[in-house]
Amino acid sequence: MSLPPATQRMTRPLLLVAGIVVVLAFAIWGSTRGTAALIGATLGVANWFALRWLVARLVIQGSGRVAASLLLMAKILVLMGTVFVLINRLGVDPIGLAFGLGVLFVGPVLAGLLTAGTGSAQSLDPSAVHSAREER
Repeated sequence: MSLPPATQRMTRPLLLVAGIVVVLAFAIWGSTRGTAALIGATLGVANWFALRWLVARLVIQGSGRVAASLLLMAKILVLMGTVFVLINRLGVDPIGLAFGLGVLFVGPVLAGLLTAGTGSAQSLDPSAVHSAREER
């Protein structure tokens, strides 16, 4: 199952953002929050790969959309449950964890901005979308 090129191009900048976030956390706050940021960034990157896989199944295959949608909801619940356990049961620093989990939001946005100029001119043309809809 191949992913759309835009999704594939977003992964490297996302990993770069994750690395920068972790290095910044260690440099600013030290080992306790840096380790929590590392855990958060790892969780965020794992979430990104799970999201890529689930969306590819949902969009590309077309069959089993209900199951894939349920898996998306389950993924969110697992993420929230994991964060709860990390903070309340394992005592991971919540600020460092939140800083690392910021990769979930900052990474795709920054990656989208970095890869926006590499798309074709046709993909930015609104009439191309309209003509594609008419062909169906």
